[in-house]
Amino acid sequence: MSKRRHDAGLARADHLTAGDPGAVEALLSATMPGPEATLADAFRRHGWRAADLDPLGLAPHEAPAWVAPTAWPGLEDEVERLDEVYCGTLGWEFGHLQEAARFDWLAAEAERAEPPTAEATARAAWLVAAGEAFEAATLKRLPTVKTFGMSGAEPYMVAVDSAIREADVRDVVVGGMHRGRLTQLALLFGKPLARLVAEVRGVPDLDPSLGAASDVPYHLGWEGERDDGVHVWVAPHPSHLSIVAPVATGRARGTPGALPLMLHTDAAFAGQGVNFELLQLSGLPGYTVGGSIHLVLNNQVGFTTSAAEGRTSRTCVDAAKAVEAPILHVNGDDPVAALLAGRTAARYRARFGADIVVEVVTYRRRGHNEMEEARFTQPLMQAAIDALPPVSTRMGAAPDLSGFRRALDAAFEATPAIPNTAGNTSGLGPDIEARMAEAVATGLDGDRLARLARALAEPPEGLALHPRVAQFLERRREMADGARPLDWAMAEALAFASLLDDGHPVRLTGQDTARGAFAQRHLILHDQRNGRAHDVLSRFGAAEVVNSPLIENAALGFEYGLSGARPDQLTVWEAQFGDFLNVCQPIFDQYVTGGEDRWLMTSPLVMMLPHGFDGGGPDHSTGHLERVLARCARGNITVAVPSTPANLFHMLRRQLARPWRKPLVLMTPKVLLRSAACTSSLAELGPGTGVASVIAEDVASPSRVVICSGKVYYTLAAAREERGLAGEVALVRVEELYPWPERALGEALARWPSAEVVWVQEEPANLGAFVWADRRLEAAAGRRVHAVTRPAAASPAVGWSDWHKAEEAALVDAALDVSVREARHAAE
Repeated sequence: MSKRRHDAGLARADHLTAGDPGAVEALLSATMPGPEATLADAFRRHGWRAADLDPLGLAPHEAPAWVAPTAWPGLEDEVERLDEVYCGTLGWEFGHLQEAARFDWLAAEAERAEPPTAEATARAAWLVAAGEAFEAATLKRLPTVKTFGMSGAEPYMVAVDSAIREADVRDVVVGGMHRGRLTQLALLFGKPLARLVAEVRGVPDLDPSLGAASDVPYHLGWEGERDDGVHVWVAPHPSHLSIVAPVATGRARGTPGALPLMLHTDAAFAGQGVNFELLQLSGLPGYTVGGSIHLVLNNQVGFTTSAAEGRTSRTCVDAAKAVEAPILHVNGDDPVAALLAGRTAARYRARFGADIVVEVVTYRRRGHNEMEEARFTQPLMQAAIDALPPVSTRMGAAPDLSGFRRALDAAFEATPAIPNTAGNTSGLGPDIEARMAEAVATGLDGDRLARLARALAEPPEGLALHPRVAQFLERRREMADGARPLDWAMAEALAFASLLDDGHPVRLTGQDTARGAFAQRHLILHDQRNGRAHDVLSRFGAAEVVNSPLIENAALGFEYGLSGARPDQLTVWEAQFGDFLNVCQPIFDQYVTGGEDRWLMTSPLVMMLPHGFDGGGPDHSTGHLERVLARCARGNITVAVPSTPANLFHMLRRQLARPWRKPLVLMTPKVLLRSAACTSSLAELGPGTGVASVIAEDVASPSRVVICSGKVYYTLAAAREERGLAGEVALVRVEELYPWPERALGEALARWPSAEVVWVQEEPANLGAFVWADRRLEAAAGRRVHAVTRPAAASPAVGWSDWHKAEEAALVDAALDVSVREARHAAE
């Protein structure tokens, strides 16, 4: 029988097994060469379903007919051997793997039945007993404090520790969870007991004079060394805890040779879509980390929601099958099985550089947290838990915990004053907004700019370009020679090339980013004859230009984590449209804007959100500027709406020129990408130049001053010219909205003390910058500032082109109608 037909038969067997176990024998017999091979394959593909995985004994136990010795006359001994391997307290699920090499390796690893060393077994026993002791001590001494303890799941730590020790790496990056957080920090990741206990008792981990919020103890991260010398970085995480995994995975990519360990709980792994997004990223060249080990602690309940209510899938880890990650299911009352699973996971990752999942089926002795009463909703489960003695009492001789107990007692008796001084706090403090507003020279020598510009315009010899791409490069050559002003994409490319030339790596990712969603960028050129791709930036240094999948939440989290690990790299994530901020709001709120305030996480990440009311409808008009500005405080990020290519160039270069790192959110244009008006000269990028936070015109005595940001400036400038109002209306552009440029704007407006001042924005009245900037505008102007906007609306923009044009015409009329000044003054 051909291998192709044989594999097809096995696929049919997989499909039919759930509905008719008896069909497996018939199908496998028809597709396998002999009874022993048929028997072995049945166990390898389906034996995990008959494994003894529930320590409470409450879950229905499958007993397919084909696992019974009587189903295989003459092979009873082989059935018994395979049953011991695949149907015990460690279930091996790898029947969904289509690559023969991986399937065979896992089968060999399972059937080798290599016992753990005595040292490893002793370590496992100690971890379980020490975990129980830590849990008991915290419950006794801090009975009213939530710790989301590990009690009932201590063997989970054995799987984590085994994976780390088997991996034999110098660095581990951990994306964690609430459950057992403090116990794991103490016993697995080397956090000092005295500091840990102080935090649990309510001593802030930061000096309050920094003005940072910090977080609850079970959200805090940690960086330090384990007792075996392995350096660990444990990511802090919010309550929306699954979003920590892409952040930690990005961090791992930025930490060469690191082992990524992602720690999950059952309800979160099964229910949160960001986990599926991360799995989809895992095998892509721009996102690989050599494989992550996902360790899922299965509580068998999510807060109060049972598994039957919480998921459709058979197990909580079935999402991993989409990327053919093997799954090892462990009975959480068997520390040795947990040890073997962790060991296998590390070996598989080392062999294949791919993701693997370990599910440890456990229980919670004390409910969701110590203040909860689990018996309200899970009385039978809790009764079964109460009947079980601690795992350590079922493991033989008790390990010596005397030293650990003394250390624990000393930690509780120590003076609880251990502030965290390890983090980078240079970007905090009451003066940070003023420091962020200071000018930074980011311009370059003209000869160097010309050299870089010419290189950007030259494709490799022999590359057959698309005719329109050839024209694109010809225009770039004219820009390099000074015969044509710089457009948006050229200024951006010059910023990238110059940073690379300075020795800074550059990474640009996003949906359709290499070409540009609006065909404006062309940083990857494609040969029209053979499809060969050429990276335009590669000649300048270490550049990555990556098209991402149609994923926002995990993709943004990945870039944020990566940027924190590489502070001297320019890391840029671009949304296809700014509206896609909707989909990555958790990452944006909790890490991009809150990471430094809560956890001292710093990042030079740049977010590009294409923004502007061009008639694209409700989903393609706004980067939700109002939402971005609402998150601005304490100098946490920079928010800009640059209207010139020169300002874009300087803002990108400034990201790596300051002594601290802050995320930058750019509202980038769409129609302006090809506008003849939206250009800059090479001189505007020259020596001594930098970001212009406010751009004011030289108008002698206007009756009205219009303040605006972004694309609407060009709309108003063209209409003003058509109406002959150049001397009547002055236009002032606020290029950076946060930190708010009060001084620069005040100086610009001071020259026109008697002019009426209005703010104009494209967005509806309830959206855009005005809701946030209202009082700030009046403080800078020293007078009342009225707003000209679209009418308040439930959707950001209208859907029909004619409606859009009518709204824009009304907006322009109201913005430039100087005749209303006298009527308004009279009314006031």
